[in-house]
Amino acid sequence: MSDTFLIDCPKCGLRIEIDRKTGKVVKHYEKPDIKTGDPLKEMMDKMKGEKEKLNDYFKGAQSGLKDRQKELEKKFEENKKKIEESGDTSKPINPMDLD
Repeated sequence: MSDTFLIDCPKCGLRIEIDRKTGKVVKHYEKPDIKTGDPLKEMMDKMKGEKEKLNDYFKGAQSGLKDRQKELEKKFEENKKKIEESGDTSKPINPMDLD
């Protein structure tokens, strides 16, 4: 037999542990917070929200990459036009040929 026993207060929900021999309170326990509702459904809703958040993030990253690609292509074409306009169509100097 155990030296203590537990009592739950029906009004406040406090649980106390009492020593059998002395009758003194040994420990106080708070009432556990029991959530109402379906925990599985709540978890699934949370996962759906996280999935939507990730999808939005990746869509934003993808559009950012497309914008960056367009910008780089535009710069390439501008530099290509500058070279053609300057008339300098010679090959660049190869550093290995300088020896």
